[in-house]
Amino acid sequence: MDLPSPMQTAAWRKMSPSEKYQLLAATIVKARELKRVGLRLRFPQDTPEQIESKLARIWLHARP
Repeated sequence: MDLPSPMQTAAWRKMSPSEKYQLLAATIVKARELKRVGLRLRFPQDTPEQIESKLARIWLHARP
């Protein structure tokens, strides 16, 4: 895994806790959207409810 660049680190240090939280929240939303798209491609026959159920199961069992 690559380390962040010094420019990126400096930008994070300048951010307020609120800005960092907003960035984290946006990243999580985007990750869920990408996983949802992947599930739709993998299981095209599933209903939206089934996709959301699979997505919830994946996120509940996620490990860092």
